[in-house]
Amino acid sequence: MRSRLVVPPVTRVAGLATALLLSLPTTILPVSSVAGPARAHAQDHAPAPATVDSILARMARIPGLHCAYREEKRIALLSSPVLSEGTIDFVRGSGSAAPRMARRTSRPSAQVVLIDQGELRMSDGHTTTRIDLASQPVVRSFVDSFLQLLVGDRAALERTYTLSVENGASGWTLVLRPRSAPLDTFVREIRFEGQGDALTRMVMTEVSGDVTTTTFSGVDANHHFASAESARIFSLTP
Repeated sequence: MRSRLVVPPVTRVAGLATALLLSLPTTILPVSSVAGPARAHAQDHAPAPATVDSILARMARIPGLHCAYREEKRIALLSSPVLSEGTIDFVRGSGSAAPRMARRTSRPSAQVVLIDQGELRMSDGHTTTRIDLASQPVVRSFVDSFLQLLVGDRAALERTYTLSVENGASGWTLVLRPRSAPLDTFVREIRFEGQGDALTRMVMTEVSGDVTTTTFSGVDANHHFASAESARIFSLTP
């Protein structure tokens, strides 16, 4: 297997990091339909509107996560969207152990993307690409900002983004908009849509007009990785 250290365009890394880092739901609970008298009763006991703090608090409680994802990227120059499917795994880490994340793509082809020990690594089973985040301050800022999202660090997050929440009949939306360059030169906004404790999808809109939509299913937001499972998932073997 060949291994290379590269410095890719920020936009490419942003897409990879966003798909990996932002595809992290909070606690997923079934959403059932309510009709008739039961609907009126549910309205009487409707939960309070979501806020930035309440959403970040949900994310901060995730010890480990496993879910399936489906990503659809609409690119202005292409007539059909680019589709991919696979799984996402996250472990928060404790003490001196840093968080680790893995996105394993099964379709259209096998690939694994890892963020671990200050590196973003990608492999298709033949070639491995390593991105040293310490040598790429712009990319590192991008990656760090989403780790801050997952640990619920609002103060750190607001140094990079403006945060707002929209509440509606279909649920809530957490909106992140970059405050300044260089992020605002390629990302217009990132929207997390959810219902109650269920985050259902993420939509990233780029300045170019390209839109990436990631939906989630089969989510275990309280996942505890056994040693063998962890070794397999957080490896560069697709």
